[in-house]
Amino acid sequence: MNDEQTGPWYRQFWFWFVMAPPMASIVVGLSLVGIAITHGDSLVADDYSQAGRALHKSLERERAAAELGLDGTMIVDREAGVVTIHLQGLEEMPERLQLLLAHPTHAERDVDLELERNSAGLYRASARRPVDGRHYIRLQPDDGGWLLAAELGGTDAEMSLAPRNRNAE
Repeated sequence: MNDEQTGPWYRQFWFWFVMAPPMASIVVGLSLVGIAITHGDSLVADDYSQAGRALHKSLERERAAAELGLDGTMIVDREAGVVTIHLQGLEEMPERLQLLLAHPTHAERDVDLELERNSAGLYRASARRPVDGRHYIRLQPDDGGWLLAAELGGTDAEMSLAPRNRNAE
């Protein structure tokens, strides 16, 4: 072959035939790493502990709520993001409650609220954004002595709150 008939290396078919798959796999691999970093899995929001490779759910705080006889009603204004809770069963109600509305799949849609008790005995707080879709509810006092957990459906506006253990009986 002559040097005149062969072009520069970057114009050769066999060079690109051999090098294109490894270069494409590097680009695809780096893009997948970037996607995995920016859209990682969110953590599970519940009372789990890990012992070795096994996960164990703790029901102690839910049992404490059942023993106290806690009941309540939650009303959610989904458009305004206002949550109102009427709680009964305690002799002395706490001044504040912590409410977590955890979205099942998107952590950025989670809503963490601190509800203040008003003069009527209702707990109320605003998420300052719409609450859309299905959420897992975790309601507890500041000291974490008990826990009410439930699931808010995708279109529910009102629901009753009761300990899971009592609902299962």
